[in-house]
Amino acid sequence: MNVNGIKCKTQEQAVLEYLKTGKPISQDIAYEVVGTQRLGAIIWKLRNRGYDISSINSKGKNRFGNNVNFCLYHLSMTQEQIRRIENE
Repeated sequence: MNVNGIKCKTQEQAVLEYLKTGKPISQDIAYEVVGTQRLGAIIWKLRNRGYDISSINSKGKNRFGNNVNFCLYHLSMTQEQIRRIENE
């Protein structure tokens, strides 16, 4: 799969590349772009690797017009901090 023009071997790598674009990711975006239904597990793994990922609780409507709560994840790091983790 390709995310942001980068060929990714794993869903974890694809989620990280998407977060590096500066855009937040939600479960529905992760399913559409990466094909994963386990975004929370991937975020947990990335956090354990040292990435600072913040959670934003959001509200919206589902496809049936019902109110729903969901989480947006955002990478809260500079490019330099990311490079340090990737070079360890």
